[in-house]
Amino acid sequence: MSDPEKDSAVAVLSEKKLLDLARKRLERFASLLPKTLIGDHPDNVHDLRVWSRRLQQVFKVLLPEHPSGKCRKLIRVPRKVRRALGDCRNLDVCIDLIQKNIAATNSEVVRNAWRQIQSDLRERREAELEECREELRRHDIIDFVTRAQACLKSIDLRKAFAQTLKNSVEEARTRWHETLAEAHENPTTDQIHALRIAGKRLRYRAELLADLGHAPAKSLVKSLKVLQNELGYWNDSQVLLRFMAKSIGHADFLLGHPDYARALITEMEKERQRNDSATVDILKSAEKVREWRFPEEAPEQQPA
Repeated sequence: MSDPEKDSAVAVLSEKKLLDLARKRLERFASLLPKTLIGDHPDNVHDLRVWSRRLQQVFKVLLPEHPSGKCRKLIRVPRKVRRALGDCRNLDVCIDLIQKNIAATNSEVVRNAWRQIQSDLRERREAELEECREELRRHDIIDFVTRAQACLKSIDLRKAFAQTLKNSVEEARTRWHETLAEAHENPTTDQIHALRIAGKRLRYRAELLADLGHAPAKSLVKSLKVLQNELGYWNDSQVLLRFMAKSIGHADFLLGHPDYARALITEMEKERQRNDSATVDILKSAEKVREWRFPEEAPEQQPA
């Protein structure tokens, strides 16, 4: 038989560990925001977006029904910061992909065509980063940290947050399964993108469970990371295709560089074909993730 006092002590220990994880994620998020305001390195933009997701997920577990409206508003700040940086991040990945394409081609015309688009994107990135900073400056990071710490201190450790987290992972996993089924049935760009977003939510919730020592969740996170890397490259390629289409469709570009336009149309077709092939591989990789389940779950019965 289980010992109620021991079970209670273990539960409180798990809740305290979850609070420690929340504080660490808060610290990481708060340290990256000033770096983005001052420096222009793409890694700062990427890392701030990643840690905003991680912080948002732990807040959703710890503050889902908190009586204070101010505490619930904390969840909105990481989301607003992440969305503000979205376009800048898209430009960063496209500039990087173009550089790889420049290095991979032997055609001087193709290299010059890529360089023309890359130059345009770098100018846009500079302006976009400044717009992002204007949005970030609206958030008082000291006030945000102070309010976050106050809310974390007020949390009742008697609540079963570890179980809440596990339920949250299961909810995200169910939604991910539904999204995967929709992607198999109709593998459009929108459906693959929806699978990517559902996977992010599942991954960042499962990371919390893994950090609490849940060994099976670690295997889920590992599988999701591989899949998300594939989906990330697929998404970056989709973004690049859209930027290319806008550049080629611009009247000044067509009139001034018709040879570049012809070369880039050919490159676009190559990129599109790679994406179509990647979609097939992504769905195959997703099947490996779909097989994961909590240890206490019985294997699914195969139809006769």
